[in-house]
Amino acid sequence: MTAATMAVSYDVQGAAAATGMSVDVIRRAIRTGDLTAHYPTSKPLILADDLRAWVTAAPTERSA
Repeated sequence: MTAATMAVSYDVQGAAAATGMSVDVIRRAIRTGDLTAHYPTSKPLILADDLRAWVTAAPTERSA
């Protein structure tokens, strides 16, 4: 992806696709406040930087 085509934000489905997680996981993260949704319209958007930080902050080992 070039700088001109890099996403600034994702809708819920796009965030799920970008991370390889389900839409339900993304929605749950928004609901619990782990991911911040922005609402420039009625549709929630997740900033690419916020999504990247959320994934990066995840544990590096599986929970027991």
